[in-house]
Amino acid sequence: MNKSDSVSSTQLFYIITGAQIGIGIFALPRLVSAHAQQDAWIAVLIGALLPLLSLFIIVNLGRRMPGSNFVTMNQQLFGRWLGTIMIFIFIIYIIFFESTVIRIFSEITSIFLLPRTPLTVIIFTVVLTAVYIMNKGAQVVARLNAIFFWIMIPLVFLGLSALVHADYTNLLPVGEANFKALARSALSSATSYAGIEVLLVFYFFIQQKERILRVGLLSLGWTVSMYLLVTITCLLIFGADFMQMNNWPVLTAFKTISFALFERPEIIALALWLVVGIRPIMNLGFAAVYSLNEVLQVNRDKYFYLSVIAIALPMFILALWPQNLLIAFKWSEYAGYLFFLGGLLYPLLMLAIAVIRKKEIDNVG
Repeated sequence: MNKSDSVSSTQLFYIITGAQIGIGIFALPRLVSAHAQQDAWIAVLIGALLPLLSLFIIVNLGRRMPGSNFVTMNQQLFGRWLGTIMIFIFIIYIIFFESTVIRIFSEITSIFLLPRTPLTVIIFTVVLTAVYIMNKGAQVVARLNAIFFWIMIPLVFLGLSALVHADYTNLLPVGEANFKALARSALSSATSYAGIEVLLVFYFFIQQKERILRVGLLSLGWTVSMYLLVTITCLLIFGADFMQMNNWPVLTAFKTISFALFERPEIIALALWLVVGIRPIMNLGFAAVYSLNEVLQVNRDKYFYLSVIAIALPMFILALWPQNLLIAFKWSEYAGYLFFLGGLLYPLLMLAIAVIRKKEIDNVG
């Protein structure tokens, strides 16, 4: 690992929250209220248990193999060939996942900001931006995450101003949803926390590894707070039933705000969020690029850009693939469920093997 790849524990906070909170937050209240209705906020809390478990697994795994990185860890645990295959499967998972993010990101941009711009041009611009950032390395990715994080803060206060239209009876009665309804909504909520798996790669970029668990908990706490905020706000303004008729209720909430200086604050909010929304693409994208570069042992100084292109090109092609928004939504749903494999079962399998093969791995280390 190059010195330029070293990331501080503070920067890790911005990276994890950036990987989790993206454009999907606009649809989250609709998804979690589909079954749990006014108890959707409870489903958001229950759904957070999955990324919490994933965090503990990844940290425990990293502590058992401190001298490794993501690539060598896989090869030590699974063997050289099978480990390499596992790395490529993880990379493919990221490519598919982020291609759906790019497509939804571009669809929202097209509908609300650039209706006359061809969707292909928007997707290309998003991918090109991500390519430029990823090619600059982990330090640039980390610093941009920090900058973009603070852009999000004014949006939080802007969104809170919509509460002048709140109807607090929309949250009542509390606890009416049965177990099955809460479980289904919690499942949808859990997929919204995808991105915690970026720690599998970035764990080994951190020098102060004793702080990783605390930073991870703070990151997850921030994500849960943001998800609770938007879910409760939309419930208060619209109610659960109305949200099912709106693809992106958070954007509609911004439309209810009115100021004397400008009539459409949702445009300003969306324009700012588009800057914030690229974070999952560049964070998980860089994790895939770095892993590909390491497993192929490509010269980092001369040919890193080739690894970037090798990841970005299939992302671009897959983002173009869905024929319409409904298919793109279905892809997004599939990508969310794949998080259970890539974000939970995969690190759990690695941890189990690390525990079983402890002495052998220690000797290799």
